[in-house]
Amino acid sequence: MDATSFPDAFAFSFRGPVNEFSDWLTGTFQGITLATKNVVTFGVINPLEGFLLSAPWWLVIAIVALIAATVSGRRPAIVATICLGLIVLLGLWEHSMETLTTVLVGTLLTLIVGVAIGVQTARHDRLRAVLRPILDAAQTLPAFVYLIPALALFSPTRFTAIVAAIIYAAPPVIRLVEVGIRTVPATVIEAATASGATRRQLLWKVQLPMSRYALLLAANQGIVMVLSMVVIGALVGAGALGFDVITGFAQGTDFGMGLAAGAAIVLLGIMLDRITQGAGTRRRTTVAKAG
Repeated sequence: MDATSFPDAFAFSFRGPVNEFSDWLTGTFQGITLATKNVVTFGVINPLEGFLLSAPWWLVIAIVALIAATVSGRRPAIVATICLGLIVLLGLWEHSMETLTTVLVGTLLTLIVGVAIGVQTARHDRLRAVLRPILDAAQTLPAFVYLIPALALFSPTRFTAIVAAIIYAAPPVIRLVEVGIRTVPATVIEAATASGATRRQLLWKVQLPMSRYALLLAANQGIVMVLSMVVIGALVGAGALGFDVITGFAQGTDFGMGLAAGAAIVLLGIMLDRITQGAGTRRRTTVAKAG
């Protein structure tokens, strides 16, 4: 008997059960998931991407600068203009707009999921206890793992990359929203309840407005984490800048293009980060002046 070999009797693998569960999940829910993918793709992704690609680059920059100035102030508007101008100079405008579309849609869906679940975990301690290990595991797993269930349910498309980004970015958003709701002073909750506010009014008129800084931080983190999945998402059909980066390190002749695409991703991240951070800073300044 070979003492160095591991006994076969003690061998265990969960590949079989996982494959069976994956087959059942795909066969049962793929009709719903594919319909969802088509609705989001043709109803949201394609129109937004079509506008960003068909509009003149200077008009897109002007619109983004106007939005940034309105939401966050003059300085973030200047930063956004510079970032988009540098992207134009890099010659990656089209792919950058495709990536921006993916990031915006992914962030919007992440915030919807994160706020909805975060509010419920803030209200129910038992749900929080159940979700806590799940969220811990989701934040610990390697990013490539998220591609497996997304591929099984949605097939390789841009929406598949968005789903993987949602799974990756939602846990910190959920935690931040929960913290924001839970840190609302109990005296404020009691006063609103004594005034006859319903649970819905309490949420929309008291808890969410008073936790707006946590919500802005959640939005900021959601954008950053969705953007960090751009390169990985290119492996399942997202394309755009992520594909350029992958091509750059896979083929030495395209190293420059990969480096330029990486710089464009950084510029998009800086632009979106400054706009969301500036929104919180401007809100605090306005409140301070009013006080």
